Amino acid sequence: MKTRKMNQHAIILKVYCYTPICKPLNGSLPRSNASHMLRLNQYSYKYNFNGKKEKKEASSVLYFIKGIKGVLRHKIANICMSAGLDVCHSTDKEVDKHGNRLLPEGYHLLGSCVEKKECVLHQIFGSKGHEGIIVVQANPITSIPHKTAEISGRIQQVHIASENRVNLTYNGKSVQDFSERYFSGNFHFEIDVTSCTPLQLGLIIEGAMNFDRLGRGYNTGYGHVQVNKIQLLKRTVTRTPVMDENGCFIVQNQITEESRNKHFQNALEVWQNGINT
Repeated sequence: MKTRKMNQHAIILKVYCYTPICKPLNGSLPRSNASHMLRLNQYSYKYNFNGKKEKKEASSVLYFIKGIKGVLRHKIANICMSAGLDVCHSTDKEVDKHGNRLLPEGYHLLGSCVEKKECVLHQIFGSKGHEGIIVVQANPITSIPHKTAEISGRIQQVHIASENRVNLTYNGKSVQDFSERYFSGNFHFEIDVTSCTPLQLGLIIEGAMNFDRLGRGYNTGYGHVQVNKIQLLKRTVTRTPVMDENGCFIVQNQITEESRNKHFQNALEVWQNGINT
C-alpha cells in the first residue's frame, strides 16, 4: 500500500532577539514572596559524562515566554498612530467605574470599527468574537548546563535563574525578601503571516523591527530586548504515515524552509507607500 504525503504551507516571519535579563512573569502567587515564569513540563535529555562514551540522563524545566504578542500589538499601534491612523484601543469600555475616560485621543473602542471601516490593527489582531489573522508563538525556553547534551525537541537554550533580593529594609535589617525568575540570552519568536496582505505584512515587519522590550521592570533595567535579524520564509511541513512493527502508523514530519526576501522588501514598500498617499 502506498502512503500519501500531506503537505502544509505557511508564510512565517522569524524574529531573532537578545535580552540581557528578562522577566516575562505572571506575578506573585497568593501569600508568596516569589514570582515565577509560566512553567511547563520537564524536558528529558542525555549527555556525555566526563568525556566517557556512556550517556547519562537528566531533565530540565521548560518555560513559556509570555507577552510577545501584546508587545507587538502595542508597537504596531504606536506606528499606526504616528502615521495618523485611527486604531482600536485595548478596551471596549469608554469610562471606568469612577467615570474616568479610558479612551485616549486617536483611538476608538476595541472592535467598534468592524461594521464601518475596520482599522488595520483590528484586521491583524482581532478582538473578542473576531479572530485575528496572525499567530505569534515561541518555542519553550530551558537551561541545560551540559555542552554535550542531545537535544531533539524544538526548544531554546538560554540562561535561567532566580534573583533573590531584599525588597524592604528597616534600620539596616531585612524586613521583606523577594525572589524572581528570569532568563538571559538569545531567543526567537515566529509570526504566522500566511493570511496577511502585503500592506499588513509591511506593518508587522516594522512593528517587529521596533520590538525593544518584554516583561516587567523595563524602567529599572529589566526586559530590554535587541532585535538582531528578521527573516521571512515559506515553510512546508510534509507529513507521512509510516507503519511500525506493532501495526501503528507513526506520523513523520519533514520541514523545509525557503527565504522570501523579495516579498519582505515588497511588503515594506507597500506599507510605506500606503501611509504616504
